[in-house]
Amino acid sequence: MAKKILIVEDEKILADMYEESFRQHGFDVAVAFSAEQGITLANLEKPDVVLLDILFPVSSGIEFLRAKRNDPAIAFIPVVVFSNYDDPETKREAVDLGALAYLLKTSFTPQQIIERVEHFLSSQTTP
Repeated sequence: MAKKILIVEDEKILADMYEESFRQHGFDVAVAFSAEQGITLANLEKPDVVLLDILFPVSSGIEFLRAKRNDPAIAFIPVVVFSNYDDPETKREAVDLGALAYLLKTSFTPQQIIERVEHFLSSQTTP
C-alpha cells in the first residue's frame, strides 16, 4: 500500500512540483495551502507523514505543529519541516514541537527531500 504524504505549502508552484515528485515515487499525495487547511486535511486523510512549510500569510507552520500536538487524532503523525526560513529559534521550536527535521528548501533538491522523507518513514514506528 502506498504511503500517504500531506504537503502543506502555500506557494502553488512548489506544492505542484513536490506533489508530482512524490507521486512519481509512489506516494499518495494530499496538498494544503495553509496551516489551517493542513490541520483539517491531516484529520481527514491521516497521512503517514506531513511535509510542512513554516511561513504562511496567516498561521505559521509552528502554529500547525502546536495544533497537531494538541489533537490526539493526529498528534502521532510525523512531520518534516521544509522552509527557506533559516532562523535558529524557529528551528529549535519546530523540533521541540515534534518535527523530525527542519530542512532548508534551498539546500535540498526535491529528490533529496523525498529520500529524507522515505528514510524517516522507514525508521518510524507509527501506532
